Amino acid sequence: MHRRTIVQLSRHHGIDWASKARLRDTLTHPPPRLFHSSPNSLDSSDPFSTKDADTNDNTSASSKPTPNFGGRWGSKAAQPATLSSSELAIRNALMGQTVRAHRIPRQERNPERSQGRQRFDNAQTPNSFPDPFGEHDRTEHQQPFIDKGERKRRHPPNRFSWVCPNCDFYCSGKHSACPQCGTDNPHAKPTPQQRIQDWNCPKCHYFCFGKHLSCPKCMTKRPPPEKVERAQRAPEEMRYRDWTCPRCFYPVFGKYKSCPKCGARRAAIEMSSPEPTYAEGSIGNKINIRKLASSEDVGLNEEGPRARALQKHIAKQQSDVERQEQKLNGTKVRTDPWSWDPSSLDQIKIDDGEIVDRGKTPRRRDGRRMQQSEDRGGETFDEEEYRRRREERKRLKQERKAQETEVEPALSPLYLPEFISVSNFADVVGMRPAQFVERLEEMGFEDVSYNHILDAETSGLIAAEFGFEPFFDTGAEDDLRAAPEPEDKSIWPSRPPVVTIMGHVDHGKTTILDWLRKSSVVASEHGGITQHIGAFSVSMPSGKTITFLDTPGHAAFLDMRRRGADVTDIVVLVVAADDSVKPQTIEAIKHATSAGVPIIVAISKIDKPGINPEKVKQDLAVHNIHVEDYGGDVQAIGVSGKTGEGMLELEEAIITLSEVLDHRADRNGAVEGWIVEGTTKSYGRAATMLVRRGTLRQGDVIVAGTTWARVRTLRNEAGVVIPEATPGMPVEVDGWREQPEAGMEFLQAEDEQHAKEVIEYRQERADVQKLGDDTTAINEARRELTEKRQKDASEAGDESGVGKTSSGPKAVHFVLKADVGGSAEAVLNSVTAVGNNEVYANVLRSEVGPISEFDIEHAAAAGGQVINFNMPIDPSMRRLAEAKGVTIMDHNIIYRLVDEVKDTLSEQLPPRVTQRVTGEAEIGQIFEISLKKRNKTSIAGCKVRNGVINRTKKVRVLRGQETIYDGSITSLRNVKKDVTEMRKDTECGIAFENWTDFAVGDQIQCYEEIFEKRSL
Repeated sequence: MHRRTIVQLSRHHGIDWASKARLRDTLTHPPPRLFHSSPNSLDSSDPFSTKDADTNDNTSASSKPTPNFGGRWGSKAAQPATLSSSELAIRNALMGQTVRAHRIPRQERNPERSQGRQRFDNAQTPNSFPDPFGEHDRTEHQQPFIDKGERKRRHPPNRFSWVCPNCDFYCSGKHSACPQCGTDNPHAKPTPQQRIQDWNCPKCHYFCFGKHLSCPKCMTKRPPPEKVERAQRAPEEMRYRDWTCPRCFYPVFGKYKSCPKCGARRAAIEMSSPEPTYAEGSIGNKINIRKLASSEDVGLNEEGPRARALQKHIAKQQSDVERQEQKLNGTKVRTDPWSWDPSSLDQIKIDDGEIVDRGKTPRRRDGRRMQQSEDRGGETFDEEEYRRRREERKRLKQERKAQETEVEPALSPLYLPEFISVSNFADVVGMRPAQFVERLEEMGFEDVSYNHILDAETSGLIAAEFGFEPFFDTGAEDDLRAAPEPEDKSIWPSRPPVVTIMGHVDHGKTTILDWLRKSSVVASEHGGITQHIGAFSVSMPSGKTITFLDTPGHAAFLDMRRRGADVTDIVVLVVAADDSVKPQTIEAIKHATSAGVPIIVAISKIDKPGINPEKVKQDLAVHNIHVEDYGGDVQAIGVSGKTGEGMLELEEAIITLSEVLDHRADRNGAVEGWIVEGTTKSYGRAATMLVRRGTLRQGDVIVAGTTWARVRTLRNEAGVVIPEATPGMPVEVDGWREQPEAGMEFLQAEDEQHAKEVIEYRQERADVQKLGDDTTAINEARRELTEKRQKDASEAGDESGVGKTSSGPKAVHFVLKADVGGSAEAVLNSVTAVGNNEVYANVLRSEVGPISEFDIEHAAAAGGQVINFNMPIDPSMRRLAEAKGVTIMDHNIIYRLVDEVKDTLSEQLPPRVTQRVTGEAEIGQIFEISLKKRNKTSIAGCKVRNGVINRTKKVRVLRGQETIYDGSITSLRNVKKDVTEMRKDTECGIAFENWTDFAVGDQIQCYEEIFEKRSL
């Protein structure tokens, strides 16, 4: 009974032994009590000691102990189950010296492993609440202690297992680090880890799941996963651990800085010191607890989790004691802990009952009670502050809920074509067409039918109203695009500059170019004017190579000049000294300035007498071309194409400006450039092209607009076959499947299949664009058709418009054939510009090449004519045209062709009708006469006042200023004689056709109609 009382008292009074023995933790599942015969096992705290311990430490460490005395104080490996934690702590303290004697030498032999074990023990969560009577190191319980040498001699369970070099712990092959001390696997290969996890779209910032390889919202491809390196562990003294709230005793995770229950702030981390701390027991004695982190006497750092389990148990006892003191209203009864007073046992029973009851109560309620008790007992408790904080928390909670409700859900993606009908749109959004039309009418759309076509903008707005995010599949990735220009072009080689000569017609542009290249092109031009864009590569006397583009100056070749300004590097503006600035000159200035191309002014024809170059400079200043003589930055050089005066200065100005601009191009990339002209020759369809980037060779596949070609031959401006064309070089290429249009950009494709795919995509885009232009007209026509059907529903069998005359201007049809694409385009624009509101020119087809049989038959079927520009006509085609009654307009000068087209359209104009009065008469008396079949009629007795009244001509009757009759005369008599005409101052009787409402005093005018031919 005496010993049982000591045990019960020691459970609740804590530990305060004078011996200051070392504390040790216990095992969770003690084996049954063992009884042995040897009395030497009283001090059997080392479970690994044997009879030969002094002679061989390794042998004693690997052999099992042989206890010689059983009973309550058995070995550490066989602890009795009836001892409490306090008794076990006392027992372990008594056996600490012997254990230390065996462990200290091992630590001295390998101090680094001891420190690693200590770091692992400190890394465990210190403030969790394990049961000290049941928690222990499961790894140590499952694996008996084996010496290092014995561990090395053992074979791992499989070939992937490994032994921790720090703590000698067996680790499985799946572990990349030791689960006990955290040491990395020395045999593992340092391969970077690739995390497949959720990710955010870098383009639209949409949150995507890890299984998605592309963003479901914008279809952006997933970026490659990041390489994750193992994070470095922070120092032990800088890491927060789980802690217990000092106010409400609520267990709090280490990441929180304040208690989530009562809001108490966490105490700052203090460095551990060897001085002990004291806590008051329930009966007044002090509980002496050494800080385990730095105490050398206690030495719990080597024990790891078991020492911390004991420390937490002591802290829990301390908190239970403080709660008991608060319930006893602070009454302290100081009694000897080893007293035999039976009242101590009663107090212990009371404490046990209360502790049991408190253990059944939920921790949250217990903490709330403790908080209320502290608030009530504290002197600084403020009810208003408490109420204010509570209201503030409610307000913040309501705001968070409101924000969550305000957040709109992510819109569902909806992929739409650029044009879609209303019925198809209703199917896409999952609605009935009738309901969908009603919703559209509510949105403000009027006269919407099921077959109404919606464009991309309208369908996108409607999709947003229905809660979808529209995406339009344009297929732009299928197209072929030019490579972007780099910021630094200095690594590329230089290329020849492209110089375009522009100006008014007959100002001497081609004459200057002839002098530069020592040729005579003017003589070969029809009418002495340029009608094509000529591309020439000229070697200057200085050794430099310059590519010249000679553009036509006639008004009909506006598009050619615009293309020439777009593809050029320098513009030479030619202005005649005797003619100054003209309309085409102003137009060339606009093209050059809009394209941002520098200008050099060449004042031509300075060899003529009586010229005034200063007037030219003044006129140019009016159009914002300021020459250097007037303080500007534009060079103005006087030249003569016949004598060569000023040509060297012009060449020097061009070369200097090109060196300043530093034109460079890549010769190794994909080929890019422009189509200058397109024509059909004896060897097939050909095109004059200007290479901008890359090197064009035979066999390359290029795409221009909606046609493509595999290069068969390359020819320079002289017609000589060359092996390749470098940047800045004009070249003629044949092998086109269709005739390319002038001004188009050509790009190199990988192969023929790629070129065909690009052509197919571009044709689809052209059809879609045309459909978009016609969408409004289609919807309007359908609306009118619907209204007409509704209006004429009851008249289904009546006339349906047969016999109605067509209204509007009359069309005259033409089929156009030209030598090159640029000329065909210029002629097309000039011909279609002819006409007025009564008649116009309609070009059925415009192509490059000679006239074919299909062209004549097409024109004959449409009742039109054929225009042939600068192309020879086959005699058989002429005979076929005569047989079909088709007129062929054959010209090689554009303004003569335009004049003939005007005459043809003028023939279709109605003539101009004018009226000329030939005689006047006045009605003086009205007579009634009897005709056959006893009918009576009225006759107007008149006197001719002026001119001649002729029976065959028309007459009108005027009453005042109003014309009351306009018709013809049925009878003209003098007395009783029928006459044809009556002259001035004669009297006659006049009968009008189907009209007798004349009166005395009405004026009669006789007039004739004159028809005059009109012209455009």
